[in-house]
Amino acid sequence: MNPHPRNQPSAADLAHLFIGGLIRLWTLICYRVTVRSAAPLPWGPVLFACNHRSFLDPPMAGMWSRVPVCYFARASLWKNPLIGGVLDIFSGIPVDRDNPGASSMKGAIERLKAGKQVLVFPEGTRTRTGYLARFKDGPALFARRANVPVIPVYVWRTERCWPRESKLPRPFGSRLEVRYGRPLRAPADLPPRQQDRWMMLHLEAWMRLQERRMLSPLPRGVRG
Repeated sequence: MNPHPRNQPSAADLAHLFIGGLIRLWTLICYRVTVRSAAPLPWGPVLFACNHRSFLDPPMAGMWSRVPVCYFARASLWKNPLIGGVLDIFSGIPVDRDNPGASSMKGAIERLKAGKQVLVFPEGTRTRTGYLARFKDGPALFARRANVPVIPVYVWRTERCWPRESKLPRPFGSRLEVRYGRPLRAPADLPPRQQDRWMMLHLEAWMRLQERRMLSPLPRGVRG
């Protein structure tokens, strides 16, 4: 029996359908985005863990999901009624600048336990080098405490479409790619800390494999 049955469409579902549809159309036309998934994306609770290259990453990583995805945002953004309203529709997770770790952990776990999907960036911030930075262990902790799988996500070239120094994305840009890996679950018989270590090792290994493949693409006709 599904512990998180799908009921009537919510405001978030409708917004995801309408806004997400517009963004998907825009990226398909303007950025010629390619989406690859190792397995069908789930309907139920899951933690998406994505590399971070640009402000474009949240919609790029989340809008291909079947259901609305919850994002982290600075708590101060809720002071703007319009932005705050949109964030509330999507069950945005406020991050307190004075206590970011505790606020993000509580919000993420609450939403995952409620059956929602959450997107997190293990690097914590956008890369300055173009390469993966050191990972923080938040994803493993969130997933273990909420008892949900982690789906790794790798986005490519988003920094060319929304550079760090730009306030807005470029209307047209390089060809983008989004890759989803298979769901990861740490072995249940491991102690908690070893479960977290297992998760982060496998998550980072998958991410670095995608990075190597994107930097050194396989010859035409060879599948990775």
